[in-house]
Amino acid sequence: MTNLDKTESEEDKLINEKINLAKKLGIWKSFNPIEGYETKKDFKRIEEIDKRLAEITNG
Repeated sequence: MTNLDKTESEEDKLINEKINLAKKLGIWKSFNPIEGYETKKDFKRIEEIDKRLAEITNG
């Protein structure tokens, strides 16, 4: 497995995790968020995932 394969695997894993968290918070597809979603651990994790995805994409 090359580094590129590992990066793609990590990227796919992060994207799927982000989608699942966003669905749980009610902010995926239709915007119907749970109350106080911005203060939840899951939202913080989404922000962490976004940062890591930017690192992967931008090198």
